[in-house]
Amino acid sequence: MRLLVPAVLLALAACAEPAPTPQAEPAPAAHAPAPIIGAFTAISTTAMSLTGDLNASADVLSFARGFRIEGPVIESALTGDTDLSAGGGTISSGSGVQNIGLVELRRIDLVRVAADAPAPQLCGDAQPTFVILARGADTLSLQIFSGGEAPGPNAHDTALCGIFNYAIP
Repeated sequence: MRLLVPAVLLALAACAEPAPTPQAEPAPAAHAPAPIIGAFTAISTTAMSLTGDLNASADVLSFARGFRIEGPVIESALTGDTDLSAGGGTISSGSGVQNIGLVELRRIDLVRVAADAPAPQLCGDAQPTFVILARGADTLSLQIFSGGEAPGPNAHDTALCGIFNYAIP
């Protein structure tokens, strides 16, 4: 009888389902920073004369002078110390904004102008293709670019067209 009990227990153990292997928790997904959104007051001479105040949403930059820039945020690793183009200055030095904490790159898909507004001269005769928003402690800098490449340290086909600064409320 003593041998029968262990034998029965071994037989039952062999028939039982194996204990589940603990699964590792999936790593949390890396979250991109929230887009720069809100209302900003024009403070630089170029912003006051060409764009007026700015209202930024996730995919649209609307300006008080009657036009808007439409286009999505593009993944980038830009910082205030990033060169704007090969051999160019940095985002911070170009804008004059110090302590830049957040930089956002957007592709310009469309510049939509209200019927009663003049066409904005953001890049002279060139087509604007990219915009950088660089947020400092109290100033938002908007930098407009033309060319086929997104601004960055290895870009050769990009040109800075204008810099527009706005107060952060």
